[in-house]
Amino acid sequence: MSDISEAYARFCDLLTLAEEYFTAGDYSASAALAQIAARCAWPDHIGLFGSPQLESLLLELGKQIVTTKSSGSQDRDDSSRKVLHVLTYGRPVGGDTRFVWRWMQADRNSRHSVAITSQAHMKGAYDIPEYLRLSAENSGGGLHILNASASKPLEQASELRMLCQDMDFVILHLFPYDIIPVLALAKDCDSVKTHYMNHSDHTFWVGASVAHSIVHLRKQSTNFLSSRRGLRPDQSMVLPIPLTLPSMSVTSAQAKQALGYDPSVVLLLTIASPFKFYAPGQIAFLDLVTPVISKLSQAVLIAVGPDSEGVWKSASIQANGRIVPLGARYDNDLLYTAADIYLDSVPFSSTTSLLEAGICGVPLLGYKQLNTLELLGPGSPGLDNTMELASDIESYQAMLSRLISDVDYRQRSGQRVKAEILSLHTGNNWNHAVCDLYAKVERNNSRGCLLSNNDNFEASALDLALVQLYAHSHDPSSIGRLIRNYIGELPYRSRLEITWRLYRKGFVFCFINLLPPPLNEIIRGVGRPTKRLIQRILNKL
Repeated sequence: MSDISEAYARFCDLLTLAEEYFTAGDYSASAALAQIAARCAWPDHIGLFGSPQLESLLLELGKQIVTTKSSGSQDRDDSSRKVLHVLTYGRPVGGDTRFVWRWMQADRNSRHSVAITSQAHMKGAYDIPEYLRLSAENSGGGLHILNASASKPLEQASELRMLCQDMDFVILHLFPYDIIPVLALAKDCDSVKTHYMNHSDHTFWVGASVAHSIVHLRKQSTNFLSSRRGLRPDQSMVLPIPLTLPSMSVTSAQAKQALGYDPSVVLLLTIASPFKFYAPGQIAFLDLVTPVISKLSQAVLIAVGPDSEGVWKSASIQANGRIVPLGARYDNDLLYTAADIYLDSVPFSSTTSLLEAGICGVPLLGYKQLNTLELLGPGSPGLDNTMELASDIESYQAMLSRLISDVDYRQRSGQRVKAEILSLHTGNNWNHAVCDLYAKVERNNSRGCLLSNNDNFEASALDLALVQLYAHSHDPSSIGRLIRNYIGELPYRSRLEITWRLYRKGFVFCFINLLPPPLNEIIRGVGRPTKRLIQRILNKL
């Protein structure tokens, strides 16, 4: 209880300071503090699933941004629908980027563009997938990476606003803490219809205040939306994730042989970010799977995401090498073709990977806890009532054993889920769904989906469980980096004052922010290459 209360108190301290600096007319300082507050609310859970108070401040900040009306760089006489997809990052891994790419490919009656707000934060971790750029350009649009520094929210928002003004629709596919679109859409974009895509329905996120509708990827609890997110349920709708049917140039047996396995092997596959497979105090993926694979010698599990270390290395040894963690890889078509069974990650479901396996005719097995953490489990149009789903260890392992041992059973299961996914996530049916989405929001002239301006902190069983689930991702040094990056960009007097005030409130002391220019920039300049050199050395060890 103390951890979540302390996290919420830190969020409130930051938000209160942001409001004070707004009142004093220091909008850059206010925006920097608001961004730090949002970053502190995810992935750490703070007892909130949304903050109307933060969004209200962002709207007021956005109204202070002075921008020139767009001159209409795109041809407004063109009858095609103009759609701007806004991403926080363009990534080769994760479902959000692939969602945008497939939307652009499937919706051929629109001119699509993409804007990316925070790619600079990646610092070379990975490049924007070329398919994202090509899909936008082929539709008649383009890809735009914001030029302003990622540590200057108001400048970024001004740049994004200019892009939004030329559009008919803006679709927000954001990381939960991305405040830039709220600032951008707060003013001079009244004619632009906005959808917020709820990609993260179990975490805090910001953006509902500028949306005409919230688009969910699966059914939602009306009570949860209103009581915990503070959303208007009547402005919510569900859109299936767009998919493309893969072109299989080889058979399953040939794919297995290409991977080095005999066609008689029953190949199990799972694909997800490593954090989705384990959480303290919860049933983990390997707890469910390892005993079955150890017992059934014809089964081999390939796991994309986790590296061969720690519990994964131990599980591989226990299963005589038949649990194979491959680490991160981005091209998994051959694996989907070779797979006989797809296993969802536990305790965090990975919906896009489930659907990509299911559309190949691979039977799907998942685990869904019938308690406060039910929202972490699998769910989506096309998966509900078609995939194999267990709610306890015994039934999961029995289902997995049967799928491995009974080829007819798994083929029937795979074909059933494939047919359902195809009917909802591809072709004319998906196009009808997205056209209905456009039509509904065109009739809605009310921007903003929030019920009130009050935050609703709770420390319920769900909230406490989420604190535990995300404990592994907590980085005590991250708040220091945020203070250095965002506050360090402010004019010296504001930087000095805010750094000291944050320290007095218990935040980390950021010494470099106290150094006057140009000394602070010299220290930063020396520090960055030194850190990169150290990282390269560590990577080689």
